[in-house]
Amino acid sequence: MQPKTEARRFAKFAVVGFSGLIIDVTVLNVLKLANVSTPVAVAAGFVVAALSNFYWNRRWVYPETRAVKKRRQLPIFMIVNAFGLLINEAIFYFFEAPFTSVFKGILISNPMLAGTLGLNFTKGVGAVIVMIWNFVVNRMVTFRNIGAIGAGADSIPDPDDAVESAL
Repeated sequence: MQPKTEARRFAKFAVVGFSGLIIDVTVLNVLKLANVSTPVAVAAGFVVAALSNFYWNRRWVYPETRAVKKRRQLPIFMIVNAFGLLINEAIFYFFEAPFTSVFKGILISNPMLAGTLGLNFTKGVGAVIVMIWNFVVNRMVTFRNIGAIGAGADSIPDPDDAVESAL
C-alpha cells in the first residue's frame, strides 16, 4: 500500500460517499416530509445510499476486487455499513435535539426550518464520522484483496456481469 495510492482511493471513496450522502439526505428528507420517524428515515436513507456506494466502490474505487463475487462482498460491506448506521443513529439520538435547539435560538420565527436545519446538520456530522469509519474498515475488510491501481484496473471484468447479462 503506497500512500499516494491510498490517498487517491480515499479521494475516490469520498466522491462516492458524497454521492451516497446526496441519496441518503434526499431519502431522509422525503421520508421526514411524509412523517416517517427519524430512526426509520435515517435507516432507509442509509441503506439506499449504502447499496449505491457498494456498486460504485466496486466499479470505480476498488475495481480489482471485482474478481470476488458480489454475493460474498455485499454482505460484508453491508455489515460494515450496519455498524456505520449504528454510529449514525447514536449521533442522531444524542445530537439532533441540541442542534435543533441551537437553530431554533437563531431562527425563532421559523421552527420548522430550524428542525430541518437541525436534522440535516446532524446528518452532516454523522456523515463525516461514518465516512472515516467506512473507509478504514471497508479497506481493511471488504476490499482488502487489492493491488495498486494500475493500467487496465478499471477494465477488469466482473464475473457476475456474464450471469446478469444472460438473464
